[in-house]
Amino acid sequence: MLELYHGGLTTCSKQVRHCLREKGLAYTSRYVELLRHDNLSPDYLKLNPNGVVPTLVHDGTPIINSFCINEYIEDAFPERPLRPADPKERARMRYWAWTADEIHHEVARLSYARMLQRGMSDMSPEDQQFMLDSTPVPERRDRWRVLIKGGHSDEQIAAGLDSVMFVFGRMDEELAERGPWLAGSTFSLGDINMLAIVHRISQLFPDRLDRAKFPRLMDWWDRCMARPAAKQVYADGTDETPKRPAKKSVAGIREYRVGA
Repeated sequence: MLELYHGGLTTCSKQVRHCLREKGLAYTSRYVELLRHDNLSPDYLKLNPNGVVPTLVHDGTPIINSFCINEYIEDAFPERPLRPADPKERARMRYWAWTADEIHHEVARLSYARMLQRGMSDMSPEDQQFMLDSTPVPERRDRWRVLIKGGHSDEQIAAGLDSVMFVFGRMDEELAERGPWLAGSTFSLGDINMLAIVHRISQLFPDRLDRAKFPRLMDWWDRCMARPAAKQVYADGTDETPKRPAKKSVAGIREYRVGA
Protein backbone atom coordinates (compact mmCIF):
# COMPACT_ATOMS: atom_id res chain seq x y z
CA MET A 1 0.00 0.00 0.00
CA LEU A 2 1.23 3.46 -0.92
CA GLU A 3 0.24 6.57 1.01
CA LEU A 4 1.50 10.02 0.07
CA TYR A 5 1.44 12.83 2.60
CA HIS A 6 1.82 16.00 0.56
CA GLY A 7 1.08 19.70 0.29
CA GLY A 8 -0.58 19.71 -3.12
CA LEU A 9 1.26 22.27 -5.26
CA THR A 10 4.33 22.69 -3.09
CA THR A 11 7.46 22.15 -5.15
CA CYS A 12 8.56 18.86 -3.60
CA SER A 13 5.01 17.51 -3.41
CA LYS A 14 4.61 18.08 -7.15
CA GLN A 15 7.78 16.12 -7.86
CA VAL A 16 6.54 13.00 -6.11
CA ARG A 17 2.93 13.27 -7.23
CA HIS A 18 4.19 13.58 -10.81
CA CYS A 19 6.45 10.55 -10.46
CA LEU A 20 3.61 8.41 -9.11
CA ARG A 21 1.30 9.53 -11.92
CA GLU A 22 3.87 8.85 -14.63
CA LYS A 23 4.36 5.36 -13.20
CA GLY A 24 0.62 4.78 -13.12
CA LEU A 25 0.73 3.83 -9.43
CA ALA A 26 -2.35 3.92 -7.26
CA TYR A 27 -1.85 5.63 -3.91
CA THR A 28 -3.85 7.06 -1.03
CA SER A 29 -3.55 10.85 -1.01
CA ARG A 30 -3.11 12.48 2.42
CA TYR A 31 -3.27 16.25 2.05
CA VAL A 32 -1.26 18.15 4.67
CA GLU A 33 -2.36 21.77 5.17
CA LEU A 34 0.87 23.68 5.72
CA LEU A 35 -0.84 26.98 6.46
CA ARG A 36 -2.40 25.33 9.51
CA HIS A 37 0.93 23.63 10.30
CA ASP A 38 -0.54 20.14 10.02
CA ASN A 39 3.03 19.11 9.19
CA LEU A 40 3.97 19.82 12.83
CA SER A 41 1.36 17.55 14.38
CA PRO A 42 2.76 14.80 16.63
CA ASP A 43 1.42 12.07 14.34
CA TYR A 44 3.03 13.57 11.26
CA LEU A 45 6.36 14.18 13.02
CA LYS A 46 6.49 10.46 13.79
CA LEU A 47 6.54 9.88 10.02
CA ASN A 48 8.78 12.79 9.11
CA PRO A 49 10.82 14.25 12.00
CA ASN A 50 11.77 17.22 9.81
CA GLY A 51 8.14 18.30 9.67
CA VAL A 52 8.15 18.84 5.90
CA VAL A 53 6.27 17.39 2.94
CA PRO A 54 6.15 15.06 1.16
CA THR A 55 6.39 11.72 2.93
CA LEU A 56 5.72 8.44 1.14
CA VAL A 57 4.61 5.53 3.30
CA HIS A 58 5.01 2.14 1.62
CA ASP A 59 3.53 -0.78 3.53
CA GLY A 60 4.03 1.10 6.78
CA THR A 61 7.58 2.34 6.11
CA PRO A 62 8.01 6.12 5.66
CA ILE A 63 10.43 7.52 3.07
CA ILE A 64 11.28 11.23 3.17
CA ASN A 65 12.91 13.81 0.84
CA SER A 66 11.42 14.07 -2.64
CA PHE A 67 14.74 13.25 -4.35
CA CYS A 68 15.04 10.03 -2.31
CA ILE A 69 11.34 9.23 -2.62
CA ASN A 70 11.39 9.33 -6.42
CA GLU A 71 14.50 7.14 -6.52
CA TYR A 72 12.77 4.74 -4.13
CA ILE A 73 9.66 4.60 -6.30
CA GLU A 74 11.80 3.76 -9.31
CA ASP A 75 13.60 1.01 -7.38
CA ALA A 76 10.43 -0.49 -5.93
CA PHE A 77 8.33 -0.18 -9.08
CA PRO A 78 10.63 -0.50 -12.13
CA GLU A 79 7.74 -0.79 -14.59
CA ARG A 80 7.34 2.27 -16.82
CA PRO A 81 10.96 3.22 -16.10
CA LEU A 82 11.89 6.81 -15.40
CA ARG A 83 15.62 6.11 -15.38
CA PRO A 84 17.21 5.77 -18.83
CA ALA A 85 18.76 2.44 -19.79
CA ASP A 86 21.81 4.15 -21.31
CA PRO A 87 24.39 4.83 -18.54
CA LYS A 88 25.36 8.24 -19.98
CA GLU A 89 21.75 9.35 -20.07
CA ARG A 90 21.26 7.93 -16.58
CA ALA A 91 24.15 10.03 -15.31
CA ARG A 92 22.59 13.16 -16.82
CA MET A 93 19.24 12.22 -15.28
CA ARG A 94 20.87 11.99 -11.85
CA TYR A 95 22.67 15.29 -12.36
CA TRP A 96 19.42 17.14 -13.07
CA ALA A 97 17.49 15.38 -10.32
CA TRP A 98 20.27 16.35 -7.90
CA THR A 99 20.38 19.91 -9.30
CA ALA A 100 16.67 20.31 -8.61
CA ASP A 101 17.27 19.24 -5.00
CA GLU A 102 20.20 21.63 -4.63
CA ILE A 103 18.62 24.72 -6.21
CA HIS A 104 15.43 24.11 -4.25
CA HIS A 105 17.05 25.83 -1.27
CA GLU A 106 17.20 29.09 -3.24
CA VAL A 107 13.72 28.57 -4.66
CA ALA A 108 12.37 28.01 -1.15
CA ARG A 109 13.84 31.31 0.04
CA LEU A 110 12.31 33.10 -2.93
CA SER A 111 8.97 31.42 -2.20
CA TYR A 112 9.08 32.47 1.44
CA ALA A 113 9.87 36.05 0.43
CA ARG A 114 7.18 36.33 -2.24
CA MET A 115 4.41 34.14 -0.79
CA LEU A 116 4.75 34.00 3.00
CA GLN A 117 6.20 37.34 4.12
CA ARG A 118 2.84 39.05 4.59
CA GLY A 119 1.40 36.16 6.60
CA MET A 120 4.30 36.30 9.02
CA SER A 121 3.99 40.06 9.37
CA ASP A 122 0.31 39.68 10.30
CA MET A 123 1.11 37.35 13.22
CA SER A 124 1.42 38.61 16.76
CA PRO A 125 4.91 38.41 18.32
CA GLU A 126 3.66 35.62 20.58
CA ASP A 127 2.41 33.57 17.62
CA GLN A 128 5.63 34.18 15.72
CA GLN A 129 7.70 32.87 18.61
CA PHE A 130 5.35 29.93 19.09
CA MET A 131 5.81 28.93 15.45
CA LEU A 132 9.61 29.24 15.67
CA ASP A 133 9.64 27.06 18.78
CA SER A 134 7.53 24.45 16.98
CA THR A 135 9.71 24.17 13.84
CA PRO A 136 12.17 21.28 14.26
CA VAL A 137 14.74 21.99 11.51
CA PRO A 138 17.17 24.85 12.30
CA GLU A 139 17.50 25.95 8.68
CA ARG A 140 13.73 26.33 8.36
CA ARG A 141 13.57 28.24 11.64
CA ASP A 142 16.17 30.61 10.22
CA ARG A 143 13.97 31.23 7.17
CA TRP A 144 11.04 32.13 9.40
CA ARG A 145 13.27 34.30 11.58
CA VAL A 146 14.38 36.29 8.54
CA LEU A 147 10.75 36.94 7.59
CA ILE A 148 9.89 38.00 11.14
CA LYS A 149 12.72 40.53 11.05
CA GLY A 150 11.47 42.07 7.81
CA GLY A 151 12.50 39.63 5.11
CA HIS A 152 15.32 39.39 2.63
CA SER A 153 16.79 42.49 1.04
CA ASP A 154 16.34 43.21 -2.65
CA GLU A 155 20.01 42.30 -3.13
CA GLN A 156 19.54 38.90 -1.48
CA ILE A 157 16.47 38.13 -3.56
CA ALA A 158 18.32 39.17 -6.72
CA ALA A 159 21.27 36.93 -5.81
CA GLY A 160 18.97 33.94 -5.24
CA LEU A 161 17.19 34.56 -8.52
CA ASP A 162 20.54 34.84 -10.32
CA SER A 163 21.44 31.36 -9.07
CA VAL A 164 18.20 29.94 -10.43
CA MET A 165 18.59 31.73 -13.77
CA PHE A 166 22.10 30.28 -14.10
CA VAL A 167 20.62 26.78 -13.77
CA PHE A 168 17.95 27.61 -16.35
CA GLY A 169 20.66 28.78 -18.72
CA ARG A 170 22.46 25.45 -18.31
CA MET A 171 19.20 23.64 -18.97
CA ASP A 172 18.75 25.55 -22.21
CA GLU A 173 22.29 24.65 -23.30
CA GLU A 174 21.88 20.97 -22.41
CA LEU A 175 18.55 20.74 -24.23
CA ALA A 176 20.07 22.34 -27.31
CA GLU A 177 22.90 19.82 -27.29
CA ARG A 178 21.08 16.63 -26.28
CA GLY A 179 17.27 17.18 -26.11
CA PRO A 180 14.39 16.68 -26.28
CA TRP A 181 14.68 15.77 -22.56
CA LEU A 182 17.25 16.68 -19.95
CA ALA A 183 18.81 13.21 -19.97
CA GLY A 184 18.68 13.07 -23.77
CA SER A 185 16.18 10.91 -25.60
CA THR A 186 14.36 9.65 -22.50
CA PHE A 187 11.88 11.46 -20.25
CA SER A 188 13.14 10.86 -16.72
CA LEU A 189 13.19 11.78 -13.06
CA GLY A 190 15.46 14.68 -14.01
CA ASP A 191 12.64 16.25 -16.03
CA ILE A 192 10.07 15.60 -13.30
CA ASN A 193 12.18 17.17 -10.56
CA MET A 194 13.25 20.21 -12.59
CA LEU A 195 9.74 20.83 -13.92
CA ALA A 196 8.53 21.59 -10.38
CA ILE A 197 11.35 24.13 -9.99
CA VAL A 198 10.53 25.87 -13.27
CA HIS A 199 6.83 25.88 -12.39
CA ARG A 200 7.46 27.65 -9.08
CA ILE A 201 9.59 30.33 -10.76
CA SER A 202 6.83 30.78 -13.37
CA GLN A 203 4.53 31.64 -10.43
CA LEU A 204 6.96 33.92 -8.62
CA PHE A 205 8.76 35.66 -11.50
CA PRO A 206 6.85 34.95 -14.74
CA ASP A 207 8.67 37.73 -16.60
CA ARG A 208 12.00 35.91 -16.16
CA LEU A 209 10.92 32.93 -18.25
CA ASP A 210 11.54 34.71 -21.52
CA ARG A 211 11.09 32.43 -24.54
CA ALA A 212 13.55 34.55 -26.51
CA LYS A 213 16.20 33.96 -23.83
CA PHE A 214 15.38 30.32 -23.07
CA PRO A 215 13.85 28.94 -26.28
CA ARG A 216 14.77 25.27 -25.69
CA LEU A 217 13.79 25.36 -22.05
CA MET A 218 10.39 26.81 -22.91
CA ASP A 219 9.86 24.22 -25.65
CA TRP A 220 10.78 21.55 -23.08
CA TRP A 221 8.28 23.14 -20.66
CA ASP A 222 5.55 22.83 -23.29
CA ARG A 223 6.40 19.17 -23.90
CA CYS A 224 6.43 18.38 -20.18
CA MET A 225 3.18 20.15 -19.42
CA ALA A 226 1.45 18.40 -22.33
CA ARG A 227 1.99 15.01 -20.68
CA PRO A 228 -1.23 13.61 -19.15
CA ALA A 229 0.43 13.07 -15.77
CA ALA A 230 1.63 16.68 -15.61
CA LYS A 231 -1.82 17.98 -16.55
CA GLN A 232 -3.27 16.08 -13.59
CA VAL A 233 -0.58 17.09 -11.11
CA TYR A 234 -0.41 20.79 -11.94
CA ALA A 235 -4.16 21.37 -12.09
CA ASP A 236 -5.38 23.69 -9.33
CA GLY A 237 -8.55 23.17 -7.35
CA THR A 238 -8.59 19.35 -7.37
CA ASP A 239 -8.92 16.98 -4.41
CA GLU A 240 -5.12 17.00 -4.18
CA THR A 241 -4.81 20.76 -4.57
CA PRO A 242 -7.67 22.27 -2.53
CA LYS A 243 -8.06 25.97 -2.00
CA ARG A 244 -5.83 26.99 0.88
CA PRO A 245 -6.61 29.30 3.83
CA ALA A 246 -6.08 32.99 3.20
CA LYS A 247 -3.13 33.28 5.58
CA LYS A 248 -0.84 31.31 7.82
CA SER A 249 -2.12 30.48 11.31
CA VAL A 250 -0.67 28.83 14.41
CA ALA A 251 -4.10 27.48 15.35
CA GLY A 252 -3.20 24.00 14.19
CA ILE A 253 -0.05 23.84 16.30
CA ARG A 254 -1.89 25.09 19.39
CA GLU A 255 -4.53 22.39 18.93
CA TYR A 256 -1.84 19.73 18.72
CA ARG A 257 -0.13 21.06 21.84
CA VAL A 258 -3.39 21.16 23.79
CA GLY A 259 -4.23 17.61 22.75
CA ALA A 260 -0.77 16.25 23.48
